[in-house]
Amino acid sequence: MPDKQSKPANLNLKITEDERWDFKEFCVSHRMSQVNGFRLAFRLMKEHFEAEDKSARQGKKD
Repeated sequence: MPDKQSKPANLNLKITEDERWDFKEFCVSHRMSQVNGFRLAFRLMKEHFEAEDKSARQGKKD
């Protein structure tokens, strides 16, 4: 997760009210904070795109 020396900062996103409540309820149902839910989602998204990039590079070699 974040470095111990990192300063907190806000991230403002425009989403629908339904998306907001869906995210909040999902986090609560999995007993995680919304911040940790965002961090997990971001980590998984990065892994997804890194794997996609790796796959694309391997396809070009073949």
